[in-house]
Amino acid sequence: MSTCQLVNRPANAASVPLLCLAALPAAWFGTFSLLTSHNPLTRAITLGSDLAKEQALKAIPQEWMGWLAQPVIQLINQYVGPYALIGEAFMGTWAILLALILPASFLLLGFIIVHGVLLLGGAPGGWKGTARAFLVNHASADLATLAWASLLLALKLSLLTKCSLLLAGLLLIRLIAHTWLLISLTRAHSLGALRIIFLGLPALFFGLGLSILLTFATWTWLVADLALAALR
Repeated sequence: MSTCQLVNRPANAASVPLLCLAALPAAWFGTFSLLTSHNPLTRAITLGSDLAKEQALKAIPQEWMGWLAQPVIQLINQYVGPYALIGEAFMGTWAILLALILPASFLLLGFIIVHGVLLLGGAPGGWKGTARAFLVNHASADLATLAWASLLLALKLSLLTKCSLLLAGLLLIRLIAHTWLLISLTRAHSLGALRIIFLGLPALFFGLGLSILLTFATWTWLVADLALAALR
């Protein structure tokens, strides 16, 4: 092995987590922006306001329309406006939880728990091997999730097709990500068959279950917004 290869290998290995440390916040804030821009509660309040205006204007006699329509619209806006602001704040809080706090917590807790368990049987790859596997996995999965959701929301497809493809894609991404994580940890720490069966597979299924819950929450959020948008 040449001296150049010996010098380059550690540099390349060390650069991966640094790149992922930049990619992860980008993916999380991108998901946060996606959720806040597709806000089902605010859309529902706006839809209800528009419906109230429509019904109120229909009830106004035609000869009174010229001088009464604008005050009625302003009155409805006056009462609906505060609820719209509360709805945006409420959904913004949930978006922070769903897109930022929970992914970061799962990443940190997953690393601590998995590496702690691996230490019981030996982890020759060290904590950097575990961290590298988690960072690369989460960054790739979260970026793929953001890209897939953004692509489908931009496409002009039927509501049923869009919702079905969105759910199937998000679940497939998480399944591939957790399987890849197990393979990465196996390679980093030279896990044997017994440790894979009794430690790796239960951890895989547990992590996959949590990811599925988070995926369904994101999917429900986007589907609710799509359904309300279809009603307009």
